[in-house]
Amino acid sequence: MEKKIKVLLVDDQLDFINGLARLLMAGFQDFDVITADGGKPALALLEKSEVDLLITDLQMPEMNGLQLMTEIHRRYPAIKVIILTGFGTIEKAVEAVRLGAYDFLTKPVASEQLYRTVGKAADFIRLEWENRRLRELLAGGGKETLLGGSSVIHQVQQSIQAVAGSDYPVLIQGESGTGKELAARMVHRLSQRAKKPYVAVNCPAIPDSLLESELFGYSRGAFTGADRDKEGLFLAANHGTLHLDEIGDISPSMQTKLLRFLQEGEVRPVGSTRTLATDVRIIASTNQPLEKKVEENSFRADLFYRLNVIAIHMPPLRERSEDIALLARYFLEKTLAEMNINGMTIEPEVLSYLSTKEWPGNVRELQNTIRRLVVFSGRENITMASIQRIEAPGQPTPAVLGELGPYKSMKTLISDRFSRSYIEQLLTATSGNVSEASRVSGLSRVAIQKLGLRLGIDLGRFR
Repeated sequence: MEKKIKVLLVDDQLDFINGLARLLMAGFQDFDVITADGGKPALALLEKSEVDLLITDLQMPEMNGLQLMTEIHRRYPAIKVIILTGFGTIEKAVEAVRLGAYDFLTKPVASEQLYRTVGKAADFIRLEWENRRLRELLAGGGKETLLGGSSVIHQVQQSIQAVAGSDYPVLIQGESGTGKELAARMVHRLSQRAKKPYVAVNCPAIPDSLLESELFGYSRGAFTGADRDKEGLFLAANHGTLHLDEIGDISPSMQTKLLRFLQEGEVRPVGSTRTLATDVRIIASTNQPLEKKVEENSFRADLFYRLNVIAIHMPPLRERSEDIALLARYFLEKTLAEMNINGMTIEPEVLSYLSTKEWPGNVRELQNTIRRLVVFSGRENITMASIQRIEAPGQPTPAVLGELGPYKSMKTLISDRFSRSYIEQLLTATSGNVSEASRVSGLSRVAIQKLGLRLGIDLGRFR
């Protein structure tokens, strides 16, 4: 459940303050509202209650709003303060903002203005929470955790916590770049095996002829060059966890050997006649649909069912777009720390734009994009101009900078380049007249505006 914002309302007029409390509770479901009928009672409440936002009247007996704000800033500097003022005292409210108030509202308070001002303050408070969490994560030495507050990632977090307590095999499925390795490490870290070895092996990275000896080990003389006994990864992970990444790529013969291990819990090193008992938890992961491979007879059904005791699906980033801004800020802080840069920020417009993209490469692609934005921004704040620099036609994209990506990823990439070039030429030819651009292109005005937002094109600059 999302943390609630604690709001303290302070005014000596009880009817007014109770009505204000009802408005806030009706407009903000994640608010917890308490009240005080003066400055001194408010300070007494703050001694036993944590508060995020304080809304106080300016004119009150004994202790006025400015005095209360000054005392709160001294004792509780993190609390945001909004001042309530009558029309005759607006100058004092402006002075309060100069002295550190977040904003002010004039009485009588219109509900629309109340919701707008308080909503902005609430967004600012949540942003501070996120930034604090990111700093804690960075300071924690990179402890494995899945960032995000979306419902889909929350379900994954709950699944990981639920399965960590057992020793059954886990199968993690999801597209490339969704965090399968991170999820596997979390399962291990939360399990009773956390202090024992965690060993990860990328199955396709090892030739099939060598994978058996890597996993099971070998005895001296098993093959040319085997001049000593070598322990395999199953034994290296004994009492711990072995993560078999991209399990869908192993050969039929290797599938048979792995099935035998899962059935018997024993390994026989290559070239040896003796078996060795092991106690290893297996976590397998793949970006391929194993059910389909079973239907096609390219993956053993019995092995699939052995591995699929507990299944975790890692959602693609496009299914949790509300997490993108948080992830982008985290990767920005991490990149700045790696490059020893201070003070760079990313503008809200950029975060909104990033949240509209499909991200075929998922979280990994987002991280690479943030790295490129930092590099190409020249230590200046990241703006939409930074986006245009890295996404301009002819510039290498994250997928091109690495390896040739999957067909769908490259198709999206090329499609975006065409769309950007077409829209820019269309708007240039029509002098930024969206109605005329709509008529010429056959696209609706809304479609052109959405394309402009998604591709980071400022429609106004063509007028």
